[in-house]
Amino acid sequence: MHPTTPSGSPVASSDSARVTRTRYRLGESSTARWRLLIDAAAMLADGGARPAALSTVLGKALAFLALDDGVLLQAQDDGLFVRAAQGPVTPAGARVTPTHTLLAAMQHSQQAALVRQDVVSALRIGRERQAGLEVLVPLRFDDKNRGILALLGGAAAVPPNAEDLVTLQALATLLASVLAASSQAARAAAPDPAAVRTLLTPRELQVFALLPSGMTNAEMGQRLGIATGTVKVHVERILHKLDLGDRTQAAVRAADFGFGA
Repeated sequence: MHPTTPSGSPVASSDSARVTRTRYRLGESSTARWRLLIDAAAMLADGGARPAALSTVLGKALAFLALDDGVLLQAQDDGLFVRAAQGPVTPAGARVTPTHTLLAAMQHSQQAALVRQDVVSALRIGRERQAGLEVLVPLRFDDKNRGILALLGGAAAVPPNAEDLVTLQALATLLASVLAASSQAARAAAPDPAAVRTLLTPRELQVFALLPSGMTNAEMGQRLGIATGTVKVHVERILHKLDLGDRTQAAVRAADFGFGA
C-alpha cells in the first residue's frame, strides 16, 4: 500500500525516499554530536590537559566538521599559547599575539562561536594563509575567558549549523574546565622565582627566559650561540626540574615569573 498525504493523495516514491534520507542524515548528525562529546569527556577525564589528550580532542573536533587544520589556544596574561595544533598552523608551544579577530572571538557574547568564510587567518602559517572556513569557539569557564578552539579549512566548506555550534560550545566548556584545573594545579605546585633560579643552571635560565617568545629550538640556539640539540636537552631538563608536562607549561611559568617580557 502506497503512503498518502493528509489529503489522501499518494506520495511519490521519490518524496518518500527523500524523507527517509533526510531522517537518516539527521539521525547520523545527532549521533555524531553525542559521540564527539562522550569521546572528548572520556579522553579529558583520563588525560587531563596533557598534550596527547588535547591533540586527540582537537582531532575529533576537526573530524566532526570535516576540516583539516586546528589550534587550541590557552589565554595567559600577555597572549595566547598554543596547547595543541594540527595542520599548517602555529605549532604547539608557540605564543600567538591576540589579533582583533581572536579578541573578538573570546569576547563574543554567550559563548557564541565566530564563523568566518573565505578569510585570511592569523593562525595559518606559510604562503597560503587563506581559509575557506574558520570557526573560532571561545573557551569560557566560570565566566572567564580561557582561550579559543579554532577549526579551519583551506577549501570552501559548509559552515556548521546551529546544533553543531551548540555541540562545539559544550566541547569548549569541557576543554576550558580542564585547562583551568591544570593552571590552578600548576600554580599551586610551582616553586617561587628564587627557587627556580637555584634549581636551573645559568644556561637553562637563558633557555627558560626565551620560552614565552614561542621561539623554536633552532631559533633559541641561534640566539644563544649553541646547537639546536643542546637547546632540546636544556628544555627537557627544565621540564624535569620544574615538574612540568610540556614546553607550553614551561613558557607559561616563565611568563608568570616575568621572563620574556
